[in-house]
Amino acid sequence: MAEVFLAQAASNTGDKRLVALKRMHAGVSEDHSAVEMLVAEARLAMRFDHPNIASVFELGCHDTSYYFLMEYVDGIDVGTLQNIHEAMGQPMDRRAVARIALGIARGLNYAHELHDEQGRRLGIVHRDVSPQNVLVNRRGHVKLIDFGVAKVATRIQQTMAGIIKGKYAYMSPEQASAEKVDARSDVFSLGICMYELLTARALFRGPNMNSPFAILRAVREDPIAGLHKVAPRVGPDLSAIVHKALERDIERRYISAAALADDLDEWLAQFAPKFDDVALNDLVTSIVAMAPKESVPQRAVATPPVARMTGKEFMPSNLSVVARSPLEEDDAPTPGQRPARPSVPRRGPSRASHEVRAATIAAGGPKTGRPNPAAAPPLHVSTPHGRARSGTMRPSRKAVLQFLWVGLTALIFALGWSVIATLKKLGKI
Repeated sequence: MAEVFLAQAASNTGDKRLVALKRMHAGVSEDHSAVEMLVAEARLAMRFDHPNIASVFELGCHDTSYYFLMEYVDGIDVGTLQNIHEAMGQPMDRRAVARIALGIARGLNYAHELHDEQGRRLGIVHRDVSPQNVLVNRRGHVKLIDFGVAKVATRIQQTMAGIIKGKYAYMSPEQASAEKVDARSDVFSLGICMYELLTARALFRGPNMNSPFAILRAVREDPIAGLHKVAPRVGPDLSAIVHKALERDIERRYISAAALADDLDEWLAQFAPKFDDVALNDLVTSIVAMAPKESVPQRAVATPPVARMTGKEFMPSNLSVVARSPLEEDDAPTPGQRPARPSVPRRGPSRASHEVRAATIAAGGPKTGRPNPAAAPPLHVSTPHGRARSGTMRPSRKAVLQFLWVGLTALIFALGWSVIATLKKLGKI
C-alpha cells in the first residue's frame, strides 16, 4: 500500500538527519474511511517510545499524497534472512531466533500495555507480525514496524490480491476466522515466525496453498508438526516455548507477550548467556556475506555518514496532518474527523524550515530504506516560508479522471448537437 524512500530531514539545529519516508499509494487518499483510520493509527503510533519499535515522527500530506516520516533503521529485514535460509535449506541459529523473538515480544508487550492519560488501556494489537515487519540494524538491535497498517490495508480493496494475500500465513486462528483479536493474536503470529526460522520451512505456506482460503483453513485446522522432531537441534526447551505460543486454544496460549519474553529471556540466560546484540549483528553479517548476491537486494547500501534522527530532534513540517504526540495539544484531526483538504497543506506547529530529499530505494529492500542510484529524479519538498513547493507537481488520479470524464461528456454532447443540427438542415427531422 506504499512505497518507501530514504530521506533527509532538517533537525531543529539545522543538521540533516536520515529518516524513512513511506508514501501511501493513491488508493489511500481516495478512500475517506482509510484516511480517517490512517490518522487515528498515526496518532497511536506516535505514542510509542520503546527501543524495539521503530519511531513514527509525522503523518503528512503533500499534493493529495499521504506519507509517514519514520525512524530510519539501517539494517536488514528478517524476511530476507528467512529467504536466505530457506533457499539454502538450513535453519537459522536457534540463539539468533530466540534473541530476535525476545526483541519482538518486548516491543509487542509495550504496545499491548500502553495506556492513555486517563489510565485506560488502549487495546493496541499489531495484527501483522511477520518477518518482513521485523528489522535488525547494524548494531544487532531488533525493531518492529508498521503497527496498525494492516487495519488500513484491509480497508483498501486493491491491495487484497497483493500484499495482504502474502500475510494470511501469519494470522492467528481467531484472526483467520474474522473473530475479535487481542494481544494473544500477535503472540501466535510471533510463534509462526519462530517456527519457520528454526525449521527453514513454511508452516502455513506451500505449493498447494494457491488461494487465501486454503491458507486461512490451514491456519485454523492443519496439524503443526513437533518442532523438536522437525528440527532436533532446537531442543525440547525452546520447542516447548514455540508450541505454547502456537496453541490454537487461546486459553492455553501465552497470556501475554511479556510471559513469552520472560521464557525466552530465561532460555537465553541458560543456553546462550553470551549471545548479545553484538553477537547477533556478527551472525547476521556472516549470513548476508554467504548469501547469493541476487538474494540480498540490500547488499550494496553505503549509508552516508549522517546521524540518525531522534524524536526529540525532529521538527514537524508545514505539511503535517499529525506531527506531535497526541498527549500534547494539537489541532490535528481526531480519529473521528476527516483531516483538512489534502490539496491545501496546513501550517504545522513549527515555523522551522523542513526539507525532504527522497531517493527511491532498490527493489526488494523497502523496509530498510536503501537508495537506488539509478532511480527516477527525486521528490523535493521544501517549505522554508510556510509554502509547499514540489519539483514534480502532478495532479491526483482522481483529478485526472474527473477531467477526462468532463471532457468526454462535453465531446459527446457536442457531437450529438452537431448530428441534430445536420439532420434539421437536411429536413429529416
